[in-house]
Amino acid sequence: MIYFYLVLQQLIGSTTHLVAQDTSTAVAPVLVLLLRAVGASVLFVPILLLTERRWNIFRRIERSDYNRIVLLGVLNVPLNQFLYLNGVKYTTPANSALLYAMTPAMVFLLTLVTKSERPTATKAFGIFIALVGAGLIMFEHGATLRSEHTVGNILVFVAVIAWSLFTMLGRPLVLKYGAVYVTAINMIVGTIIYLPIGLFWGHFEDLSKIGNVLWIEIAYLAAISSVLNYILWYTALAKLETTKVAIFQNLQPVLTTIMALVLGRAVFTARLGIGGVLTIGGVMVVQFGGRLLSARSGPGQSSSAPGD
Repeated sequence: MIYFYLVLQQLIGSTTHLVAQDTSTAVAPVLVLLLRAVGASVLFVPILLLTERRWNIFRRIERSDYNRIVLLGVLNVPLNQFLYLNGVKYTTPANSALLYAMTPAMVFLLTLVTKSERPTATKAFGIFIALVGAGLIMFEHGATLRSEHTVGNILVFVAVIAWSLFTMLGRPLVLKYGAVYVTAINMIVGTIIYLPIGLFWGHFEDLSKIGNVLWIEIAYLAAISSVLNYILWYTALAKLETTKVAIFQNLQPVLTTIMALVLGRAVFTARLGIGGVLTIGGVMVVQFGGRLLSARSGPGQSSSAPGD
């Protein structure tokens, strides 16, 4: 079931790139994020009241975890989402998806530095071939390194760093308090931190530009991309190692391509096929490579990939 959650999460992520570019191009990203974050927080409050059965929804947090909760809130809303929405305005959805495909490599490097997971050659190899596969697919779909996209690409890349830190630093709290609780609390905290920015630079005159379609897209960003999407991500982190969750980020290009093929908006090519095989193969290596090596080594023999 956890793998179903991760595939669903990546389907949501694939559509988020398109919806986010639409809204951020039509309306100031500062205002889009204000509406998105407040909308998500408004949805999370009743969820917490229902699950916690107390008015003080922060009561369960231990004092020693306050700083990390605040840090997750900062990484989530003012950094990751703010930089992403501003960046996607100046780049392409294909570029955004390609940059987010770097999440597994970024998480792997962070776990090396913090020693939060035992590194293995199997994981490194799987991440590498999955990234190569994602790159082949996204360049086929129009990812480009042209200079007019440089600012947007840099902003999205920094957002990816924030997302990678958010993923890695959030896991201990998820294991301690639960996925839904941590997701809701850090979203609410992040929104509170972002409120002064959003209210001061909100470009509220852009509200008149928001028609029915844009309101639906903003509602999607709030309810699906920021509530369901994040809950699925942190639920997976409660069950799997950080790198094994992060590697699924590479499936976004594959899922996007499948949807495009089904809708007749893409033509199957050898590059798409090779990219898809490499990406899925890389995900499988990271997920199950250690088990396969352990099985091959036989009972009583040490595996070449400890920690997988």
